Amino acid sequence: MLAESSWNSLEVAKLAVGILTPLLLVGLGVLINRTARRVESAQWANRRVLDRRLELYDDMAAPLNDLYCFFHLVGGFREIDPPKALALKRELDKLFHVNRFLFSPRFGDLYLQQMETYFRVYTGTGKPAKIKSPIHFQRAERTAARWHSEWEPLFDPEAQLAEGDFEGLRRYLTSVDRAYTMLMTAFAEEVGVRSASRGARKRRRQPEAGTSITAAPASGATIDS
Repeated sequence: MLAESSWNSLEVAKLAVGILTPLLLVGLGVLINRTARRVESAQWANRRVLDRRLELYDDMAAPLNDLYCFFHLVGGFREIDPPKALALKRELDKLFHVNRFLFSPRFGDLYLQQMETYFRVYTGTGKPAKIKSPIHFQRAERTAARWHSEWEPLFDPEAQLAEGDFEGLRRYLTSVDRAYTMLMTAFAEEVGVRSASRGARKRRRQPEAGTSITAAPASGATIDS
């Protein structure tokens, strides 16, 4: 009688396993499928954000470079007069603020930092920003024939330097260059490009990390793989 009871228990256990195993497999399959869909959805969303950032890079990189040329007085700076520099700022501000939450907080901070380096942004209610650049420097590089006195009220009086203040001019140019370089480096990282120097430091700390491919040898940038 005991042997028969044990046999029945074994058969019940086998039957239970036979029923539960397919159910568990189905449940596991559903879970894996849902997880895969969530991962795929997240990847799709990240791709859309990256695509939008690339579009914004196309829209913003050239005006940002124009502002850099204007303040550093290099490249085609003579094609950018003070009213145009202010117009470029307004154009860039609109693009940035409309899309601000697509970028990282670090990029947002660096954008605002650059604008505060180049312009006095809070000049009073309803008043436009002022250009933080030495007037005599702008006038000398453009020559008197290309300079218009009506531009001078567009400049920030507190940012002016004495004509012989070469140390002040050096600090001014350094701040202009640093703000632009930091912002554009961060912008490149926002679209998946990182500087070669940062990548080298990462590889020294973590030799086992993944590889990368060179995007532009001349600029020293790499694209994360």
